[in-house]
Amino acid sequence: MKFVGLAILAGVFSSCALADTPSTDGLQNTDCISSSSSSSSSSLYAAKVEVKHAKLFSIDYHDTYKVVNNLSTNTTYVLYQCGSNKPMVEDADAFIPIPVGSAAAWSTSAAMFIESLGVQDRVKNLGTAPSIVSACLQELLEDVIKPFDEGNATSTDEQEQSNDVVFNMPAGEDLNATNTVLSSEYLESSALGRSEWIKFFAAFFNAEERANDAFDSIDSNYACFAKKADEEYDDLRPVVAWTSYAAPTEYNNNTAYWQISFADYKYDIVRDAGARMLNTTGAQATMFSSAPAFLDALEDVDIVIDESFVGYSYDELLKNYGIKDASKSSYSWVSASRVFRPDRLQSTAGGLDWFEAPVAFADALLQDLIGVVHPKFVKDGYQPIWFRNLADNEPVVVVAAANCTNMYAQREDPAKSCSSLSFQEANPDDSVYDGVDENQTEDLIYDLSKSEIINESGAGSDTSGSFQLAAVTIGTSCVVALAGLFAAL
Repeated sequence: MKFVGLAILAGVFSSCALADTPSTDGLQNTDCISSSSSSSSSSLYAAKVEVKHAKLFSIDYHDTYKVVNNLSTNTTYVLYQCGSNKPMVEDADAFIPIPVGSAAAWSTSAAMFIESLGVQDRVKNLGTAPSIVSACLQELLEDVIKPFDEGNATSTDEQEQSNDVVFNMPAGEDLNATNTVLSSEYLESSALGRSEWIKFFAAFFNAEERANDAFDSIDSNYACFAKKADEEYDDLRPVVAWTSYAAPTEYNNNTAYWQISFADYKYDIVRDAGARMLNTTGAQATMFSSAPAFLDALEDVDIVIDESFVGYSYDELLKNYGIKDASKSSYSWVSASRVFRPDRLQSTAGGLDWFEAPVAFADALLQDLIGVVHPKFVKDGYQPIWFRNLADNEPVVVVAAANCTNMYAQREDPAKSCSSLSFQEANPDDSVYDGVDENQTEDLIYDLSKSEIINESGAGSDTSGSFQLAAVTIGTSCVVALAGLFAAL
């Protein structure tokens, strides 16, 4: 796999402020109140959030406290202003004084949202530190934030208990601690729903104003991209398949399998990018027991996005997929060299930003996917930040702590403003659309009855998506880029 030297270029990510000091702008009620004032009838929380797209959390506001519900795990967290009387709320899983002064995060998404809110100065511990992609969080890990001592359960427990709150995932460990908060953004059915979880995390830091500003911008920018893609590419929609290969290991009974993912959020964003989804009815993922059966399902696919955790080169992918000679392949995604992996942006240890920033920034993810599906949509050219073309041997971009200019800056949206870009209409005669069926707008449904499959996974069980939290890496708040490439996000 080719690696590119570290570089800092304006355009891929917004530049950071110059001073390494936390800001309080956009934070409400940063101080504790007296218990006597907690009986006041006026609400402390002028800035509130309203959930628009997310389906798996809710927040109810009261005078001196908030009730935050994770509807997926059926857990309730009562957040009460520090100094006020602890409210009487039945069946709550945790009572947490806010704003929290110290926090820990095990999950990729939690750490990304914390940085997006600009409250990483409150973070004391992070999980799987070597995999973290964020340049500024890497720098904080050198001197300020301590990695969890994952090899020592006693030490890890002590680290968790030293924090006001520990953000974890439903599949994580030690979930019964009184300061554990579960988040389920990765189970949302839409890209915007995932990104809206910034509001969930904001409630713990009294950062609702920041969350509203950030998400409103993401929401409107996403809508603009989706509208333009629909207008320009409605009659020319390539078929996209999200695929992966699992090599034989002790964890799968030493039996290889091939998978096609149909996760809801992928379906959602593929449609909005001006493409069609390879799909089966009612399944989130389908595992195949043989390469021929798997390839049969990909017969009419135009673009493959590979999410395998083995085989990082084009030659390895072809071998794993059972394709012996690409020059003789009848698959259009091979002949047109439209094979991608979402691993362009990485940490020095190989952690993927794919499991970080795209969760928080749906508009940037949509812009990136449009660049894959319709690479000439911007007149000046387009270079995705997360996707790289394996067939073209595109390199990865490595991010390190040296790329950070302000470790306390609020992470800005890496997407460009949709309204500032000029979309080009798709040309059916362009070689990039070779083999694409025109005037087809519905998903390509594959008939599983004729295939050798291991199983169909139901809603929420897409195994490729589960790694979003298991990877536990974090996004960056600073400018990172690949020298010489057009910054399209």
